[in-house]
Amino acid sequence: MLQELFKGIKTPRGITHIAGPPNSGKTTLLYNVCRNIRKNEKAIIFDCEMNFSAQRLQEIVINNEINLQDIIIIRTPEKNSQFLNIMKLHNFLAQIKCSFIAINGMTNHFRIPDKEDNVMLPHKMLAMQMAYLNLISKKLRIPILLTNQVLYRTVNKRKKFTPVLNTIIEHYSDNAIMVELLNKGIWRAKSKNNEVLYKLVRTGIEIV
Repeated sequence: MLQELFKGIKTPRGITHIAGPPNSGKTTLLYNVCRNIRKNEKAIIFDCEMNFSAQRLQEIVINNEINLQDIIIIRTPEKNSQFLNIMKLHNFLAQIKCSFIAINGMTNHFRIPDKEDNVMLPHKMLAMQMAYLNLISKKLRIPILLTNQVLYRTVNKRKKFTPVLNTIIEHYSDNAIMVELLNKGIWRAKSKNNEVLYKLVRTGIEIV
């Protein structure tokens, strides 16, 4: 599964949760997956981290005869717009055929509650989105990719990290991929039964 995902030739079924530190290539991976958009279908990418780069996307898909108009980018600058746009996905999907859905930075707006919020409200909003996405992925059989940041902590003088709000995300995810830096320029992506070593290049991701 990992080999095919990182080569951009196949997207796993269900919800796939990809967690790792900044600059580990999570956004690049989502762009990489755009290479396998099927003919007459589209991809939907929610940009919750507001870091979408049309130039970077074009560098990755340019040699794969992918029409950039088939990639729908939805920017969500704060948690309410993210919630409203994701929760009306069924309206988009009633009008188009979709190869996959991606949410870049799923927990980005939910890590720190606003002062005026009830403490549990952001968590409830996130859980509702995950439950809804789980329904979409199962009922309509559309693969969904989520990227997520990680939190570091020290255990026995060793740094360990856990995905942000992992309890909520993990409950609804079918696949989990953790990304970590091995050495300069080489990253490791690990799932339950497999791992892939890769580096980031101008044209996307290169497996090593």
